[in-house]
Amino acid sequence: MTNKKKLLVTALVSTLGFSSVSAYADAPIPGSGDVASTFLEWSGFAKVIPGNDIVITGARSGAVEDGVLTVKGDGTFETKTPIILESRLYWDQGSGSKTAGDLFATNWTVDADGINATWGANSTAGMDIKMTDIASGTELTSTAGANGVSTVTLSVNSVSPVTSAAPLNLLEPLVVNANVLATVA
Repeated sequence: MTNKKKLLVTALVSTLGFSSVSAYADAPIPGSGDVASTFLEWSGFAKVIPGNDIVITGARSGAVEDGVLTVKGDGTFETKTPIILESRLYWDQGSGSKTAGDLFATNWTVDADGINATWGANSTAGMDIKMTDIASGTELTSTAGANGVSTVTLSVNSVSPVTSAAPLNLLEPLVVNANVLATVA
């Protein structure tokens, strides 16, 4: 390599190195007492109240999982991830405590309180929430539902927009709650 080429390479490397150093030199140095924060929340509850001889579980006798909704700007929503429920026999299998056993066919309904929604500070007026067993296409109400089955795959939706004069805050989480019953026929 000639001296001119070495000098040019040295100048380029020095310039690039200086540019790298100068880019970091302009970064602010946090002052004493500077604080960042984030709010975290863990919550949960057992969700299931067993009967004397039957119990509701999630898929494959697992925990009851939460579903996921897709919410539109007008307050209409549909299920993105449904909730799978199973009704199972519930008895002492010799261990001294009751456990979930084999699948058992029951009639599925919603309790008399129906299906409720909360959407932070937003209004839920005008929502017409329906819960359906996807497998049978049957709507669950407090008086009727999927009958004689051990497993349901539940979705909820509302095709009716929210009727509110106030603008909707789309950053608020929409939560739909219902108490689903599995009753022995």
